[in-house]
Amino acid sequence: MTDLHEVAKAFRESMPRTGHVSIFRIDQLDRTGIPVVQANLILPDEPATIGYGYGFQPIEAEVGALGELCEEVHVHAWVKQAERILGSRAELVRRHGERGVVDPLTLCLPAGSAYSPEMPLTWVWGQRLSGEPVLVPREWVAAYPYQLGEEKPRLITPITNGLGAGFDLPHAIAHGLMEALQRDGNVVTYRALDQGVVVEPDAVEEEDVAALLEHLGRLGIGVRIKLACTDFGIPNLYVVGDDQGEPTAPVQVTSCGEAAHPDRARSLRKALLEFCGSRARKAATHGPIETVSAAMPRDYVERQMKVAMLEEEENRALEAMAEWVGQDAAELRRRLGGSVFAERRRVRLSDLPTVPAAGIADSGARLDLLVQRLAAETLEPIVVDCSPARGPVKVVKTIVPGLESETMSYHRIGWRGVRRLRARQDPLILDAPRDGARRVRLRPEDEARAGGPAWFDAAEADRIVGSLYPLYRESGPFSAQLHRQRRAA
Repeated sequence: MTDLHEVAKAFRESMPRTGHVSIFRIDQLDRTGIPVVQANLILPDEPATIGYGYGFQPIEAEVGALGELCEEVHVHAWVKQAERILGSRAELVRRHGERGVVDPLTLCLPAGSAYSPEMPLTWVWGQRLSGEPVLVPREWVAAYPYQLGEEKPRLITPITNGLGAGFDLPHAIAHGLMEALQRDGNVVTYRALDQGVVVEPDAVEEEDVAALLEHLGRLGIGVRIKLACTDFGIPNLYVVGDDQGEPTAPVQVTSCGEAAHPDRARSLRKALLEFCGSRARKAATHGPIETVSAAMPRDYVERQMKVAMLEEEENRALEAMAEWVGQDAAELRRRLGGSVFAERRRVRLSDLPTVPAAGIADSGARLDLLVQRLAAETLEPIVVDCSPARGPVKVVKTIVPGLESETMSYHRIGWRGVRRLRARQDPLILDAPRDGARRVRLRPEDEARAGGPAWFDAAEADRIVGSLYPLYRESGPFSAQLHRQRRAA
């Protein structure tokens, strides 16, 4: 499909018929002028599922919001009904062979994880791109903990990383892989561990992107394009901006947009637009309730106010965000000064690697390129096809053993993370145990690739993150503000 209105219609029509879908603009809570759309699905007895989208045109934002909604809704539906295989990896390998069961030690476990090959787990079927079936732990497919319907996940907290949607599987898979690459590339190089690498926009190829950069500057939003890495020859960018004007909510000062795409122009475009989307989303989610209530549909606000505190909030995220929303912009700016807004060196956009957009415009060509780049580092994707049974929409969860995420929030780290931290002599990685440090769980061959056994100083990681935890995990809509109100009462 090339007509975006038809795309939006197909995404919306794929929603469960028992649910209520609402779509509305939230960019009135900001002043950038970039359209930002929120799409919501409300099902009986379940938390609301929300997708956000942004773009230069309203229909782009609507498609993005509905696409994100599709990812989470259809993955949830698939996880609920998929066949579950119970057993330890050791016994399942005896039945299905070594390649038929993914090794959790390759999936970026939390340091100090109690996992063993004899631990009973719940598995579901995915497949390699060759079509070869492979079992993966169920919690790597779910997008949120509540989707598992279990009291507590065994190994990790489920996250949305690796989701993709589209109208052909190569498009959806490539989308999911680029998100996984983006998360892997910035996991230990931004937010609290920001390395301060600023990108000079000396070669902005798209006129609308250049115009937006100038527009934001005139608004008093000091945009900074920053480089996380160029692993796999892919520019991994993120955009932040110190708002010296009058934000609707002070928390907008902490907004960020991220992207990893083989074409550096697309990386910049996506990261910059997502930054604008983040500003509106943060205001809509965490802004003063009276301000948000006046700007958003009344029925949505009333429902979310009733269920916000009933959601399965991560307590640390809720407490930290509640503390944040009580701060003014100057204090939040001060907290970000040594990390998010820091500049230690500069690189030019024109010096970053790129692949001409025309060469990867086709989704198949884009997927082939990504798979080749991963294979060069002996990494092989696994895909779980969660597409709805009816209609043209395709949804996947991609899992790439060897890629990483959530190091500073959930202490998850693998051999690539150990190698990166050791290369810069970061004290978070130790060569011997000590109080507060936990053994990084790796296969022997991956331990050798990382330079030997390693311990992750989880206590030091928590100290470094400190009051910046809401940069990693956020509470749900209105939860932080309601938590403050109820605590005060």
